[in-house]
Amino acid sequence: MTTVDISIIVKRGSPLDYPQYRHTALWLRFEDGSPPLVVNIVGPSGDYQFESRESDQPWEEEGHAKLVDVGTLAGPATAAHVVNQLRSVPIRNSDPEFNCQTWVERALKKFNDDGQLSTESYEKGIDGMVDAIAEAEDVEE
Repeated sequence: MTTVDISIIVKRGSPLDYPQYRHTALWLRFEDGSPPLVVNIVGPSGDYQFESRESDQPWEEEGHAKLVDVGTLAGPATAAHVVNQLRSVPIRNSDPEFNCQTWVERALKKFNDDGQLSTESYEKGIDGMVDAIAEAEDVEE
């Protein structure tokens, strides 16, 4: 059991950096020295898959735009437990409006609803993610 810190990773859109193409993921850090994890959904719209992988410096990965601090989960947890909680967040492939951004919001909401993440941290994370998405460089005309 360990303390878990959460941030949101925002990556530039590709091939154009429109807000709706920006990719978001959660970055989990564990006080006990367990490897940091990037947890997200990946794949084309309508065929998203859950992914969890080690990454100790996500800001060095291609396309990195911003790292948004969210906060610390209340109470100790294991890396496996947190990943399993996130794996249970529904991936709504049948919903054309669903994407990685909505999945991250729902993942944080799950932690908030379960009393593991304060409302203040939830709102700070979502506000920071929305601001980072809005900073996209390309604009549709």
